[in-house]
Amino acid sequence: MSFYGGALTAGDKNQQAFIGQRFAAAGIATAVVNYRLSPGVMHPAHIQDAAASFAWVKRHIAEYGGNPDQVFVIGHSAGAYLVALLSTDERYVAAQKLALRDIRGVVPVSAFYWVERSGVAPDRDKRVWGTDEKVWVDASPAHHLHAGLPPTLILYADGDDEWRRQQNTEAAQAMKNAGNANVTVAMVKDRTHNTIWSHIAADGDEAADRIIQFIRATTASRESTR
Repeated sequence: MSFYGGALTAGDKNQQAFIGQRFAAAGIATAVVNYRLSPGVMHPAHIQDAAASFAWVKRHIAEYGGNPDQVFVIGHSAGAYLVALLSTDERYVAAQKLALRDIRGVVPVSAFYWVERSGVAPDRDKRVWGTDEKVWVDASPAHHLHAGLPPTLILYADGDDEWRRQQNTEAAQAMKNAGNANVTVAMVKDRTHNTIWSHIAADGDEAADRIIQFIRATTASRESTR
């Protein structure tokens, strides 16, 4: 399932059909979902919606020919932040009577992991996370790392801002330091923050190919252990 970006203030699943089409063409059923946006709501409403949509897909994907034991979450930018938080802070899936082990794998594309750092909450609309720095810290995936996280593929663009590139590489190392061996990080060349996502449907796109390979390999690894 896929979450769009837009700083948690903009975006709509109707603009993301290319994501579903690209992965469906590779044999991967894809649900592209909406979530409430600021300023209409504030954190944690966005991540609560993400958890609710994950739970719905988990419980209903079999009706559409999918496997509820193989639900991956991917996202771009703010959507990548949501899937990173969803897969690290178990409170949100627990509220849906699920666990992190129910997430088969995670692909954050050009995410951020420290909300309290420059480039994120201090420099953005305060109607997203508010003004309490303790809330910013608690809303950060990097502050909820522990062993046993789902397999993770972190992608970012060579054209991403320096602060974002740094957050991605630091987060990957922090996940490994927390005891997670199945974490891969890769920089996609010749892409900007926007085109790393918008070009996914292009033939031979590196980001799309990496995501598909990750999903297939992770799925195969579980099947081989049964």
